[in-house]
Amino acid sequence: MQDPGRNEFEKDGYKISQVYNYKDLESFDCDNKDLNGYFRADVIKYHSELLSQAYIINRATEEDDFPVALIDLCNDSVRHTKFKIDIPIDKKTTSEKTKTYPAVKITRFGVHKQIQRHNIGTHVINMVKEMFLTNNRTGCRLITVDAYNNDDALRFYQKNDFDFFTEKDLSKHTRSMFFDLKRFRL
Repeated sequence: MQDPGRNEFEKDGYKISQVYNYKDLESFDCDNKDLNGYFRADVIKYHSELLSQAYIINRATEEDDFPVALIDLCNDSVRHTKFKIDIPIDKKTTSEKTKTYPAVKITRFGVHKQIQRHNIGTHVINMVKEMFLTNNRTGCRLITVDAYNNDDALRFYQKNDFDFFTEKDLSKHTRSMFFDLKRFRL
């Protein structure tokens, strides 16, 4: 059952909506073979297995325009011990036993190649931050991402105030990063 009001968020001329029609994704091209392949084929499998949910970002005034960006999200949980920096734990609201924070994870994110480097990515990330603070969809404290370990991707997430969980993944294909939504709310 579709509930577009709960699964849409609009801000500053852009709208983020849950993907219901996967044909809408066929024209998407972010100039990254891995991401394009995921959004054109794999996203359907992940959705049918209830592992993630894709969202499409369009200009709010042009419904039939090409997708500006695509983002895929899933639930996540982060143990307090994973942080290299100290995030204070409120013992009244966080389990003493597990010391975990609920999170939403960006599993894939791409901006259409025709409009990259125009701050659309930052705008989408801010929309996601705000989306999870208003009408709190899952009760989450953090946004997490396993960012591609390349200068462009890491610089993008750092510019958007994401921090690294650890330095242990310096030589891996991806780097685990997080954003504390409590910071965004203040």
